[in-house]
Amino acid sequence: MTDQLLLDALKLLADDDFTTGPVWNACHDLCQMHEGEADYDLGHALVHLIEGDTSNANYWYQRAGQDQVHQDVKAEWQRIVSYLS
Repeated sequence: MTDQLLLDALKLLADDDFTTGPVWNACHDLCQMHEGEADYDLGHALVHLIEGDTSNANYWYQRAGQDQVHQDVKAEWQRIVSYLS
C-alpha cells in the first residue's frame, strides 16, 4: 500500500497546476527523503517531468522499475496516481 503522504503530495502538485515552486519543492524533498522506495522514486520521476528535465525523470523512472507512458504531465500524473492508489 502506498504511503498516503505521497498521494497527498502528488495531489497538491495537481492543485498547484503542475508548476515548479514551493509545492514542487516540498514534493521533491519528500521523494528524495524516501529514495530507493519505488513509489517515491516514481513520484520523483514525475516532479522532474514537471520541471522539464526528462533525462533526470527517466533516471527516476528506471529506479522505480517503470517507463514513462505519457509525455503530457497531467496524463502521466493521472496514470501514476491511479497506479499508486
